[in-house]
Amino acid sequence: MSIAVAAAFVMLGLLPMTAAAQTTSQPPAPAVGLKPNSGPAGTVTTAWWSNAPCRDIKIYWPVGRVQIGALVAISGQTNITIPSSAAPGSYSVEFSCSGKPGFGFAAFRIPAPPTTTTTRPPVTTTTTTRPPVTTTTTRPPVTTTTTRRTTTTTTPPVTTTTTDSTPPSTTDTPPTETTSTITDVPEPKRDLVFDREAIQPGDSVQATGKGCTPNSSVELVSAGETVGSTTADDEGRFTTKIQFSKIEPGRHLIAAECGILLTGTVDQLVTSSTGGSSSTLVVLVFFVLAGAALIRFT
Repeated sequence: MSIAVAAAFVMLGLLPMTAAAQTTSQPPAPAVGLKPNSGPAGTVTTAWWSNAPCRDIKIYWPVGRVQIGALVAISGQTNITIPSSAAPGSYSVEFSCSGKPGFGFAAFRIPAPPTTTTTRPPVTTTTTTRPPVTTTTTRPPVTTTTTRRTTTTTTPPVTTTTTDSTPPSTTDTPPTETTSTITDVPEPKRDLVFDREAIQPGDSVQATGKGCTPNSSVELVSAGETVGSTTADDEGRFTTKIQFSKIEPGRHLIAAECGILLTGTVDQLVTSSTGGSSSTLVVLVFFVLAGAALIRFT
């Protein structure tokens, strides 16, 4: 019985040693990865691994299983280049021992390229503006002709009386009225209107015009002399009085300058007359002489 007990203790002592031997004989699991694990085609990334089951490590791109890296090390890292022809998507990069299936896979993602929007430049329209055409109108000079009137005075004949019984003979000459002759002047446009066609010396006449530049100054001139002035209203109309400072019988051309030229004519009349006062004087002289003759012969 003592032998059996001793054998049991020996077996109990060997059990922990067997379990420890089994535990230390299992190697750690391999680990692999990529840094960075995403980027465009042609990206250079770092492939790392640890606890590989072999030393001769090969790294393959999954499309066509193209080798893109290699290194001799159970644990280590190396730079690999993602193929430039790779299309966008997710790929599993294979870590393998030489001639054996892969012992680990690391994911790498190629993002889709951003969408490029091309904006066409705006269409510029060039507008050519022609220069304005300026038309200059030269007005003809205004010629004013003033003709002075001629006044004719007719003296009545003198009657001679003799001292006889024949009653005195007297001759009365009716008064003669002479009116100045109006000489024609160049025909005006007659867009300057007057309230009278003829005036006596010293009289004034009212002139009316239209078509002037609104609110412009209006100057009325005759034979180089200013005979009136005013200002046009908002509609280019005006009304003012004019008066001649000189007595010059005849037809007078009047021009109004107000942005445009307005013209019209006014006649200035001068009338002279000789009455029968001379005949009365002759009769009076006759009676004086007759009375003197009677006194003399008495």
